[in-house]
Amino acid sequence: MSLSQYGRVEFPFGDRRLVGDAVDFEPAGDVSGPDGLLVVDVDGLTYRVEESKVERLDR
Repeated sequence: MSLSQYGRVEFPFGDRRLVGDAVDFEPAGDVSGPDGLLVVDVDGLTYRVEESKVERLDR
């Protein structure tokens, strides 16, 4: 995947679900799995989230 396939996203964070804008994508660089990391801006704070844990909201 790439950043262009994401816009507004939702992801789990503890017992809550956060919503923010995907601002960067870091491809997987090792053998730990196929997931890259999305960098998501939530009200000015950034979170790195595994791609498989993100749900797109811009459909």
